[in-house]
Amino acid sequence: MHKLFPGLGPLASYRLSYLTDDITAGIIVTFLLLPQSMAYALVAGVPIAMGLIAATIPLFVYGLFGGSRYLSVGPVSVISLLSLTGLSSIAQPSSKEYIMLIIMLAFLVGAIQLVMGLVRVGSILKYISTSVIYGFTSALAIIIMLNQLPSIIGVDLPSYQGFFSYLNQVFTHLPMMNILTLAIGLGSIFILILFQKKFHVKIGPLVVIILSVLVVDFFHLNKEGIEIVGSIPRDIIGVGLQMPTVDIILSLLPIAITISFISFFESFSVAKTLADKDRESLNPNQELIGIGFANMASSFAGSIPVAGAVSRAAVSYESGAKSNLSIIITALFMLLANFYITPFLYFLPKATLGAIIIIAVKNLINFTPLNLKRNSLQALPFIVTFATTLFIDVFLGIVFGIIVSLGLTLLTNQK
Repeated sequence: MHKLFPGLGPLASYRLSYLTDDITAGIIVTFLLLPQSMAYALVAGVPIAMGLIAATIPLFVYGLFGGSRYLSVGPVSVISLLSLTGLSSIAQPSSKEYIMLIIMLAFLVGAIQLVMGLVRVGSILKYISTSVIYGFTSALAIIIMLNQLPSIIGVDLPSYQGFFSYLNQVFTHLPMMNILTLAIGLGSIFILILFQKKFHVKIGPLVVIILSVLVVDFFHLNKEGIEIVGSIPRDIIGVGLQMPTVDIILSLLPIAITISFISFFESFSVAKTLADKDRESLNPNQELIGIGFANMASSFAGSIPVAGAVSRAAVSYESGAKSNLSIIITALFMLLANFYITPFLYFLPKATLGAIIIIAVKNLINFTPLNLKRNSLQALPFIVTFATTLFIDVFLGIVFGIIVSLGLTLLTNQK
């Protein structure tokens, strides 16, 4: 069975004592994934229902084929933004043509990743310094944390376009912040840190979700300007994949190649970072195949391109997931949540979600490669990747980091 579904391999030596941790992690990630899937669907320019599909079917498929027990494959902000940017020049977002194109895009992304995995292109990562991965993950974590500030302070801000311009927008909008929203955000952060420092059980996110829902509902704080998740639609019926023409494939190919690479690199970066924390190995080709199948499944189900989310993977790690079973549990809970739990989430403050994400991704910031006493050459790929990703562009950060890393490897081998 594990040869057909590699993700289930570790279950052969599964301990019953792991089940509680896997169920807990699965539930906690579900509470984070459900609202995120809706938000990132809107970012991608598609109906919310398509985001719910992307948070369920691909996740289940990755759980069968993927190698990381922490990776929550589904809608992510970067891939949704890239999809919108690449397709909005071809069709009007939310239109029938646009939805058809983004479903085809998900299929192309998955097919490219699957082929790359089968021909073992992922093995090239053996020659790329871990400093590139740490630099990319650290910068991405900071960007994700910054993107939570609007939810924490209760203001609307333009999407992240650059480090300094975004900070300028934050400071400009500070006088308009909602004090109650800030209190909930900071209070949630305090409780999460308290659970991290004082308690051994990793249920902090679940506790703050329940507490914040009860507080907002009891005191009617949603009437005081606090943004809440609100009603969540239960309809998850997609459009479905249609046979594309050659012209459509050629028009989608550039953005599909870009997304397939960034989708994999973002997924593998966080998965590798967390695997390193556990002193475990991770096969990049298996990850390519797992994420490729997940994207193709998303397309067949009528949804959008997906990737492994940095924030959700970090939450899964902090929640103590023990195996891929936690991923499959999340997928099952997503199905159940869409019908039974969504009414409970109506009063969930977005500030609480922002707090959970901030505390989760802070652990992904790793400046170890800057320790020049260990290896000064490791610092350069990190600095290039980190600075380019944070201050210029996510894709360029990956490209420049890999170029510098491979260049240093060749230079070292020649010596």
